[in-house]
Amino acid sequence: MIDERSEELATAYVLGALEPEETRALEQQLAGDAELRSLIASLRDTAGLLAGTAPALQPSAALRTRLLMEFNEQNPATPARRPLAGMRLHARLPWALAAGLAALCLLFGWQIAALRAQLQSRQQRIDELSQLADTLQAESADLHRTVATLEQSNRLADMRIAVLGAQLRADPRAVAVSVWDNESQNGVLVVHHLKPPPKGKDYQLWIIDPRYPTPVNAGVLPVDDAGDGRVDFKARRPIQQADKFAVTEEVKGGAEAPTLSAMVLAGA
Repeated sequence: MIDERSEELATAYVLGALEPEETRALEQQLAGDAELRSLIASLRDTAGLLAGTAPALQPSAALRTRLLMEFNEQNPATPARRPLAGMRLHARLPWALAAGLAALCLLFGWQIAALRAQLQSRQQRIDELSQLADTLQAESADLHRTVATLEQSNRLADMRIAVLGAQLRADPRAVAVSVWDNESQNGVLVVHHLKPPPKGKDYQLWIIDPRYPTPVNAGVLPVDDAGDGRVDFKARRPIQQADKFAVTEEVKGGAEAPTLSAMVLAGA
């Protein structure tokens, strides 16, 4: 990338305003710098166009006299050569105009670069705002999920959850959890560490509702060899209030009424 100093030297080189030593140094640099050669070529084209299109200026008599007097004070010469100096000054005016316009071109280039930097900064800000919007949208989705969870929790508050503990000394580790939804009249029972029932026997689940004189049959509870089981159950009668739950050991396929002396799990 060409720095500001190199741009100034290139402009002066095109306009023929460099000292001989600076000219030689720049020309040596040109041999190995394609970007600098391209810049000089562009400046030459611009300067040539500007110089060729610039109108010939005819200074007023007063301005011409003052310029000639200043030139003669700095460069004493014979009267015969003064008209020639005036002609040279007159010939250099288009090139001075070209140099000024070339400088303006460089200034415009810097301004364009500054505007591009501002646009990039604004684009970066837009990207940041877009990311923020995505984050807020994700957080809004999380809030919706939280509300749904709370609504579900409120529904769970209407459910009856009971923990059933072991009723037999021979099987003290047995435990079960029952979840009853009174609205749908359905429930789930999960049991752990309950040894499998004896051959020809089944475990049976009962719901104790105060409105009925006897527990309500909720079906047979299967248990695997490890003593674990899970069953989705439905009461054989409409339940108004599931006060307690119990599991008894009954004949294969279940019984019409519980055998209270064979109760293995119970809880509220």
